[in-house]
Amino acid sequence: MPWPELAQYEHDRFTALLRANGVDVVELSSVLTAALEPEAACRRVLRGAAPAQRLGHAVAALTRDLLLDAAPAQRAELLLAGLTLRELSAHRPGGTDDALGALARPPDWFVLPPLVNSMFVRDSSSWIRDRYSAHPMATGVRRTEGRLLAAAAQAAGARALQEPDAPEGLEGLEGGDVLLPGAGCVVIGVGERTTPAAAEHMARALLAGGTADHVFAVLLPRARSCMHLDTVMTMVDHESFLISSVHRDQCRWFSMRLDARNTVRASALDKPFAALAAALRVSGIRLIDTGDDAFTTRREQWSDAANVLTLRPGTVIAYDRNTLANDRLSKAGIDVLTIPSAELVRGRGGPHCLSCPLVRDP
Repeated sequence: MPWPELAQYEHDRFTALLRANGVDVVELSSVLTAALEPEAACRRVLRGAAPAQRLGHAVAALTRDLLLDAAPAQRAELLLAGLTLRELSAHRPGGTDDALGALARPPDWFVLPPLVNSMFVRDSSSWIRDRYSAHPMATGVRRTEGRLLAAAAQAAGARALQEPDAPEGLEGLEGGDVLLPGAGCVVIGVGERTTPAAAEHMARALLAGGTADHVFAVLLPRARSCMHLDTVMTMVDHESFLISSVHRDQCRWFSMRLDARNTVRASALDKPFAALAAALRVSGIRLIDTGDDAFTTRREQWSDAANVLTLRPGTVIAYDRNTLANDRLSKAGIDVLTIPSAELVRGRGGPHCLSCPLVRDP
């Protein structure tokens, strides 16, 4: 388990470095406070975060009433930090005494599970050109994150990415699998977290609405060490990618297109990086490996060496622990800014995962 105080210190160093480089940092708790102020918005979030199907009607009603009576900042705090039955009983004395949903569970059972993964804010949404997509996360414990991001986006007046005749109940799409290399190009990873169906539906929405001109799908190995595409590769300048060569050769690339009936079709690519270069309108793609050999590449990969955040072409933020990958970036002419990572790395995500750009330069 991470040491919270040190993890907070490391995250503060990260956000301070972003601000020092001219980035306007928006904290999730702040935007949620504003988004949850209208009662209707709070009710919409609670329908998914505290459903009667899971809690029982009595506990769900108590939870709903507690949050609706709370100030907006407390609403955001409860949804992010979680709420146990013991805490609910303290706020609503006697309310759970005859509720079967409470009597059947221990006092420390979470009515609202804490969103411990929400610091990896990349996964819950993607912001592509003038649209956003609030993602239906792969695991139940993270699905509230997507609902909260949707509420925040709606409160800000953002426009949602819409797929024609989108099916309800779509699951398994996470932002760590959505890379935006530019020039109207989107690359979607398919593996542990993002399903082929979800990738198809996102490709259809992007292409049908003109939000993207080129969409690629990358089939990843189903392994914990490469749960998202951005744990295997991230872009570091206009034509360069930091990549784990161990997993690169195990990936299969496809070009996605719409046929005359607006059905998504996938074509296998024998030379994926040539196709990517053409889509990006560059002469070629430069690949920078995270390690010198299979052993060092796997070691660096496990501590999120490939998961760097590019502040601008040629300048990235990386974890300090990944000395080999960082040295290889420097030798390739990339300016590497490092942050401490002893605790943050325990969550299985790097600087790319810890951030979600809302507005980008064209």
